[in-house]
Amino acid sequence: MVIATVFLTIIGMTTGFVLGEKQRRDEAREQEQQQQQQNQQPQESVSPPAPAIAAEDLCPSETLAKARSLGFSDQLRRLHRYVTDRGTVVWICQDPGGRLFYQSKTGGEQKQLVQGVNGLLLTDAVETGENAYEATAANGNQFFISRKQLKIEFVDGRKDQVDDVVDFE
Repeated sequence: MVIATVFLTIIGMTTGFVLGEKQRRDEAREQEQQQQQQNQQPQESVSPPAPAIAAEDLCPSETLAKARSLGFSDQLRRLHRYVTDRGTVVWICQDPGGRLFYQSKTGGEQKQLVQGVNGLLLTDAVETGENAYEATAANGNQFFISRKQLKIEFVDGRKDQVDDVVDFE
């Protein structure tokens, strides 16, 4: 009886070992076939990088630098440029994802743009009509620009500023 038990134990262990090896070989073969199929499938075409925007179509370099520092794309295409009778220049820019930016500069066209001094970049402009946009600053002041005028509504009670647009691109 002891010999039969030992014999059956040996047979069981051998059978288990053989079945385990067979399963391991089958899994390895299946994995290899999957890898071969993946290698044979045509690679998904990777879309080429967005073409670089021509320098004359970009927003001012100061705008690009500020956008980059805020974590946005620095590939901002200039959609429109407005100049008011007071010399304020406003650019509406758009990143490759479609986000609109409002950039303004006071002091005249020839004055250098300095963010936080005579320049203001707002990152969530909204199109409100044909060539018309609005944006809200962190302090709540609202900026409205169209082909006809720039209007700034101040939240601190000051009278709204309204300037006529004298040049539009």
